[in-house]
Amino acid sequence: MTDERSVLNDYASLINWLESTAMEMNETIFFQPIKQGKWSPAEILSHIMMWDNYLLKERIPFIEMEANLPKLDNVEEVNQRSAEYALSGLNKENLVAETVQARRQVVARLQQFEPIQWSNTFYIEKYPICLTSYIKGLIEHDDHHKLQVEVFMNEQGFSLSHFTL
Repeated sequence: MTDERSVLNDYASLINWLESTAMEMNETIFFQPIKQGKWSPAEILSHIMMWDNYLLKERIPFIEMEANLPKLDNVEEVNQRSAEYALSGLNKENLVAETVQARRQVVARLQQFEPIQWSNTFYIEKYPICLTSYIKGLIEHDDHHKLQVEVFMNEQGFSLSHFTL
């Protein structure tokens, strides 16, 4: 399997995790902070979804050889909006479904890139990166949040039959 295919499969694997592990939680646990002063699983999923939407609108359309993309200056504002959205009255099923849909859209768009495009260098605020490395970084971000949620679920007494990490 090519590196870009492997990376894309890893990135898409969040969908299965969302449809299985995230759906195992009851509504109360889903909206409960994982620790004092931390986000709830709902807020974490909304955060992932918002960044997928950002990727769809502000990154993927502009990734090309030698492109220079701006760094996002208001990261905390985006994170705050995602947390607020999670707590805006959505139920667990709807939030999981929206997060799955956002990830499916990103995966579908990434599948349109030719193999050579995965290794072409582009820049984010003059920092050189290729699509493969960029998506690998997002996978690490996903894994960090998946582990947070799984540890929280374990602490809440959910016995997960398949820890993903």
